[in-house]
Amino acid sequence: MNGNWSQTATTRRSVLRGGAVGLAGLAGAALLGCGGGGESGGAKATRSADAGADSGAPKNVKRAPGYDPKLGNVTINNRKVIKGGTYRIASTDTAREQDVDVSISGADVELYNDRLVYANGWTMQINPDMLTSYEMVDKTGLQMVFKIRPGIKTHNKAPVNGRVFTAKDVAYSLLRKAGKIDAKAAAKYARREQYFGLEKAEAVDDVTVKLTFSKPNGSMMNALGDPRAQMIPVEMDTVGFKDPMKQVGTGAFMQTEYLDGARQVFKAHPDYYRAWDEGGRPGFDTYEKLVISDRASTVAAYISGQIGILSGVRPEEEPQLLASSKDSMYNLWPGPTWDHFAFNLTWAAGPWKDARVRKAIAMAVDYKAMNDPLGAGWTYSAVLHSQFPESLTHEQVSKLPGYNQATRQADIAEAMKMMDAAGYKEGAGLKWDNVNSGSTVSDNNIRYIDQVKKVWPKIDIKVKSISDYASATNVLNNREFQGRIWNHTSVPDAVGDALTYYHTNGGRNYQGYSEVWADTLFDKLVGVQTLQERKDLLQQFIKRYLDEGPSLVMLRTPAENSAIHGNVGGYDLISGTWMYPSYQSARRWLWQTEA
Repeated sequence: MNGNWSQTATTRRSVLRGGAVGLAGLAGAALLGCGGGGESGGAKATRSADAGADSGAPKNVKRAPGYDPKLGNVTINNRKVIKGGTYRIASTDTAREQDVDVSISGADVELYNDRLVYANGWTMQINPDMLTSYEMVDKTGLQMVFKIRPGIKTHNKAPVNGRVFTAKDVAYSLLRKAGKIDAKAAAKYARREQYFGLEKAEAVDDVTVKLTFSKPNGSMMNALGDPRAQMIPVEMDTVGFKDPMKQVGTGAFMQTEYLDGARQVFKAHPDYYRAWDEGGRPGFDTYEKLVISDRASTVAAYISGQIGILSGVRPEEEPQLLASSKDSMYNLWPGPTWDHFAFNLTWAAGPWKDARVRKAIAMAVDYKAMNDPLGAGWTYSAVLHSQFPESLTHEQVSKLPGYNQATRQADIAEAMKMMDAAGYKEGAGLKWDNVNSGSTVSDNNIRYIDQVKKVWPKIDIKVKSISDYASATNVLNNREFQGRIWNHTSVPDAVGDALTYYHTNGGRNYQGYSEVWADTLFDKLVGVQTLQERKDLLQQFIKRYLDEGPSLVMLRTPAENSAIHGNVGGYDLISGTWMYPSYQSARRWLWQTEA
């Protein structure tokens, strides 16, 4: 494979920073309890190692590939594989947006279809998935050639009926993502800016796609590693994305049952293109999502064995887990998402156009007090995910005004002066609705409001929760909010993220941020070739963006802090920030083991 066309896309290794991540809380204590492998049946914390020769695990994969023990804990289940079985998770809903290019997160299409490549969770190294190779065919960076695996079979359901997925499908999917198929529909595509410069994608033959760019895109392959970068059959736009039971593709699972608001059942694709020993072929033959609306019931479902994983373990849950779920394995590392507060700059009646108001609120929040109760391992991020080598590290963010615990009182005093100067003494006259989606984000919303009102008691902020995720997607796309507390996911590339969230035309620039100087910097950024150039330009943007009053304020990067039952194997293969273990695309890597 010729992967050296871009220094930033394929050959660099991210220098990941752990910051607050370590053997803290439950993960560290419990790993000592189940470590060592032999006596406990094989669950242990370890650096990457080959699968046990007699376990039946995929032979051609490294366990916990690229794992850096400085960044957290990874458990490896080397118990004997038992093919088949059911893997269950808890979900807050079934009503997700199913169009892969509109979806914010969690769409079932992540199960139905596949990506061309995926990123290593620890190093960001791009690995072929549906592709066999990719290369830049000229020195200008304006043409690429993709080779896809021959004989990838679609699901045996109408209208694809098991046909082979070809280069025509890939070309169609790429052009669709870039907004070249339907410009009107593309206005809602959350990640369209990641495909900047792509003008043509043509099927040369059944397995070859030629891409033509108007300008070089050094982030293209990383964009294709996004957990929502699935390729779809050309028929899908005709089928539509409303009926989950009609969705088809090439993916590891097919939906066989859908009970709105209650349950979904998926069966493994029998003709899936990946062989068992290469990894990424489902070991479970059934995957289920159970809708459980509250946290206490989710914890109870995990302890009783109804679900296989408990994500986002909280400090108050640790004693119960240690006492009642003794087979559990625990993982902790920096996750790919970030919680944030955002101001809707397009709200005509709002106060957000005054940068003093935005900056004052950003400086007044006690981020540590907000985040510590939500679980171990969280890290600071500001503007861009702190695990990017081009971004500010956790340690650097912790020294910024507002984030710095040592200067907190001085920062609050400065924030109050700015708010007074803007005409809102003690917050009088400031009033808005804060929307959120999801229970954890709702907790953040309440904590956030409490923080703000401690400084400005006369501010009037109301929580407005949206339980239906499809409706939440529309609220963001249509900018029908005043302020919001939310969680977003980073693509494994800093430039792609910057364009997506801060460019005027960025697909997830829901806050309506638009500055000529920033767009000009981004236009220059997409053409640079070295990591240092990228870092220099991005840190210029970060500094000025924060100085001028951010429209999107990162609250934290939550850790992947999870408990997994001892009969689930393969979780180590989806470890690391950039493997997205919480996303649907990760389920195919798992298998059942002896208890």
